[in-house]
Amino acid sequence: MASDLMSAYPVFRQWMEIGDRIVRNLHGFSPLEAIYAADKSLSDPFDRLEQSHPSLFMTQFALAKLLQSQGVKPDGLLGVSLGEFVAMSVSGMIPFETALRAVADQPAVFRKTSPAGALIAALAPVSIRAESSALAKLTEIAGTNAQRHCVLACLEADAEQVIAELRRLDVAFQRLPVPFAFHSRWIEPARQTYLDAVSALSFETPFWPVWSSCLGTPLEAADGNLLWRIVREPMELRKTFAAIEATGGARYLDLSPTASLAAVLRQELTENSPSTITPLLSPFGDNLKRLEQIFQA
Repeated sequence: MASDLMSAYPVFRQWMEIGDRIVRNLHGFSPLEAIYAADKSLSDPFDRLEQSHPSLFMTQFALAKLLQSQGVKPDGLLGVSLGEFVAMSVSGMIPFETALRAVADQPAVFRKTSPAGALIAALAPVSIRAESSALAKLTEIAGTNAQRHCVLACLEADAEQVIAELRRLDVAFQRLPVPFAFHSRWIEPARQTYLDAVSALSFETPFWPVWSSCLGTPLEAADGNLLWRIVREPMELRKTFAAIEATGGARYLDLSPTASLAAVLRQELTENSPSTITPLLSPFGDNLKRLEQIFQA
């Protein structure tokens, strides 16, 4: 995950190393070792939440800082799920260390309180759930990303049945590497423990507008209740993207490590939209080439 950036850009490496020290001191393990272990391959699962949560946050934050160091300043920030914490921190609403600590503490909260669950991204409209009695019974819509792309939440005990139903319906899908049914009623038992954990956090006015895919609007203020809503309520990326497009569009830069958001949002671009969507990272390489093209532009 962005190993070439670690070698090529000291600013990126510096922020990754700062984050690594924070998590090591807090939880006793190294995200950098988890990400860049010599024996790790692209096919290895990265589904241990205690490792993936802080690692994803650190990577996207460090990439944002690298862009800024090269003169690429945002007009606005858009976050989805964990990415909302990244966007709030990049914007100055929450200091880096405070946000990283909150993200790194989340897995323990859910392990203590919530049943095992699953999130499954499906290449289908949200109506797929209403068209299947099995899906209607076993799942909730955890996210609406595009006209033909949604995320289903279910209990772990029901995941194989849900997957079998998607196969029966000939729907392409991908199980996401998380062990809980975020953005659904199945994490509701974590509410009070989660709110207690974030009750002391304070928030500043952002330097740039931060669009929340939970609210579908820019954030005017934030508190612990909003942080809970971000992990509990469905992701509304499609609605949020449409609202940004209605303001005149944008040049979107996807900072996610898998470029998944860019692939999804391209489905939503209208024929006459002036917008462009550019992924910056990919598991398959050429990250430096893509970044240099952005810097030159």
